[in-house]
Amino acid sequence: MKTFLLTGLFLLLPALAIAGERVDDVLRDQRLHGYRSVDSAVGRLGKAVDVPGPDAPLTQRWRYQSALLDLAMAGDRVAPIEAAIKSLEAMATNDACTRCRFDALLARANLTVRTTTPAAGQVYLKQAAALLPQLHDDASAPGALLSAQAWNAGVDGRFNVAIEKRLKAYALAAARHDEAEQIRQLAGMTPLNANLGDVRRAVEVGEEAYARANAVNYHAIMGTIALDLGHAYSLLDDRPHQRVALERALALSEHDPGQLDTHILALNNLSDYYLSQPGQNQRVLDYARRADALARDAGSEISRAAPLANIGIALSRQGKVDASVTTLREAIDLSERHANTVYVIGITQELVKVMQSAGRYREALAQLQKANALEADLTRQQREKAVLDLQEKYAAERKSQQIAQLSAQNQIKQAQLAAESWRNRLWIALAAMLALGSVLLMHSIRRTRQANRLLARQSSVDPLTGAFNRRHAQGLLDHLQQPARRRATDTGQEVGTGLLMLDLDFFKHINDTWGHAAGDAVLVAVAQRLRGLLRHGDAIVRWGGEEFVLILHNTPASALPALARHVLHAIGDAPVRFADQPVPVTVSIGAVNFPARPGQGWEAALALADLALYQAKAGGRNQAFCLTRVSADADSARLARDLARASAAGDVDLEVIAGPVRVLPAIGEERVALSA
Repeated sequence: MKTFLLTGLFLLLPALAIAGERVDDVLRDQRLHGYRSVDSAVGRLGKAVDVPGPDAPLTQRWRYQSALLDLAMAGDRVAPIEAAIKSLEAMATNDACTRCRFDALLARANLTVRTTTPAAGQVYLKQAAALLPQLHDDASAPGALLSAQAWNAGVDGRFNVAIEKRLKAYALAAARHDEAEQIRQLAGMTPLNANLGDVRRAVEVGEEAYARANAVNYHAIMGTIALDLGHAYSLLDDRPHQRVALERALALSEHDPGQLDTHILALNNLSDYYLSQPGQNQRVLDYARRADALARDAGSEISRAAPLANIGIALSRQGKVDASVTTLREAIDLSERHANTVYVIGITQELVKVMQSAGRYREALAQLQKANALEADLTRQQREKAVLDLQEKYAAERKSQQIAQLSAQNQIKQAQLAAESWRNRLWIALAAMLALGSVLLMHSIRRTRQANRLLARQSSVDPLTGAFNRRHAQGLLDHLQQPARRRATDTGQEVGTGLLMLDLDFFKHINDTWGHAAGDAVLVAVAQRLRGLLRHGDAIVRWGGEEFVLILHNTPASALPALARHVLHAIGDAPVRFADQPVPVTVSIGAVNFPARPGQGWEAALALADLALYQAKAGGRNQAFCLTRVSADADSARLARDLARASAAGDVDLEVIAGPVRVLPAIGEERVALSA
């Protein structure tokens, strides 16, 4: 919970009101330099000599209330947001202020998403977009709409759309010479790129945003940027930079009441960091206890759950089992009070591990059954939400509605089969416990965990295509990573895992020509064709947008070219039928074996596959770039620049596989855009 009080510290800062400042002067300075904190920015506005009263000109009243709304949104403060919205709505009604209504709608969209769904927020965004033609003389309105649309798309998991919107908003801000807005757009793109899997770009964008914010003393945003950079570096397994970024976030947020949430997150993320470091249990406890104390003092119960979970894990590692169990139960109770089922499941699973390691098998089984039941219920809720989202999305497109219904029905059948399998396995486990006693109880737990993983699979699929989603894939690759490293270290002869990253060629052209319903039908068909190629144990993942990843167990690098050829032909040999029309489809592929060289993490291997994919697209598309060997002492910089040169230098063996010969329609500027 964020405090709404201005502290004495900020009242003394030189960034506050300068004698004789006008509102326009303050806003102009905030566009150039941002602000040190939300509290200082609000205080500076309030001390301007020309704060507009009720009889002031409409433009002045709108500009002032809109600025207060922007600051309240930046500080995530619901009560001030509501107050500013009501003021703008009153001006929209009483003074026929179109821009006032426009800003109020954008804020309503934001608040609605917080309490319901992105689809509900899009209703307000559409109303705001309808007003945009009336604001053709307002240079800032298009950027404001793009920012709101980007935020909505990001919450909805449409990360590529969100990035596209933010890039456009950035260009508009640059044209207005609004440095603070440019920094905000870069900051917003940092987590989006990380979520999309382009972690290197996330780091580049985040570091640029941080440097530019630091250059103009825009301190209010620097803590959040540093926090997001810490997450991006963790995905790259770059622990030193992760720690530096998190420590920056901690220092920047320490004395700013408006960044209390950032401070708590930084403390807890540092405790997470030290959980991954051997022999650092005391540091885990120190950081997590500080986060818990701050959250408790702020009255934010749900913010205590994660720190308490880390405290419980660290206590268990110190051999303090009873204290660990008590602390984890407290974290579970807090999560249950706030109906955070994901937290409850995750922390309960940690509690099961602690009880199991202490030999408390009956208690462990009871907790595991609880987690199973919760996960089954969560699966049902996600399934129902997927159906509702699909129905809303295709409300205006009859043919696409039929696709959504078929996809939803298929998910329901799969979940019902999984639930039945789970129930059968659970009864077997309970029967074994009663019949054989504690000696066989561990076998029961393992069997129940298998059922739990089956249910987790059902809750980790993309609702449109039925492929696994990114979150599940990251967990799967994390699981594969340590065995992969051991094979590389112990024998030097790794079979490894095949990673194929696919991107549909000219997908935007498909959407523009046949409509988004056709685009979704193509995604479903591609997933089905890929599924027909997989062995038991392989995985197909919808990585984001029109990107898929194939995770192929026990696949040597030498097999990648043949597998890529099968994929190219399975997808490109025949068009997808949509509304009795043939839609030609081809893909570009980047393929690599994981680990491609000893000690390589999956993030680095996937980044290499992404680079190969990029060069396959740049080289004309409808082809695969397969790395069948990567030298242990390969020049990393050369690899990142140009695989062809790396191949010529002997760093890699690169094999290019051409796809089936198909003629795609001419697409004009789209070819240039996709090649960029």
